[in-house]
Amino acid sequence: MDTIIVKCKSAKKPLVVAGCMPQGSRVLKELEGVSVVGVQQIDRVIEVVEDTLKGHEVCLLNRKILQALDLTMVRKNNFIKILLINVGCLGACTYCKTKHACGHLGSYTIESLVEHVRNVVADGVKEIWISSKDTGAYGHDIGVNLPILLKAIVAELPSDRSKMF
Repeated sequence: MDTIIVKCKSAKKPLVVAGCMPQGSRVLKELEGVSVVGVQQIDRVIEVVEDTLKGHEVCLLNRKILQALDLTMVRKNNFIKILLINVGCLGACTYCKTKHACGHLGSYTIESLVEHVRNVVADGVKEIWISSKDTGAYGHDIGVNLPILLKAIVAELPSDRSKMF
């Protein structure tokens, strides 16, 4: 990663670094003069890229309580929805920046996730992919668990699933 950053900077190319690396490594010398977007500000990446292309350096590394579930997402496949069920994690693995970058576990409520599923299915989505940094820990912070969530989601799917295909 450092090599790419150095190459872009030496070529005087606009550069945006996003994700765990800038969020978890706020003091990296290589990030000086580069726009950075942390994991909890990723919903603003288009804005950051546009500002960077105009010659501005942008730094968005603030933490949010829990990012909005209804983030505008450009889907390349209108039949698939990747459903983020939580952010952060419970672990403190020495090899990983997730907890440092994303913070403690923050699970979306079953009600909000089910409502989201209901809406995307009505829009024609055929597959729902559950996504998370720590899927097995879902709900630990709000008193539920993954099997309860999955049962609630399945209950919202059409009873005649052949209509989904």
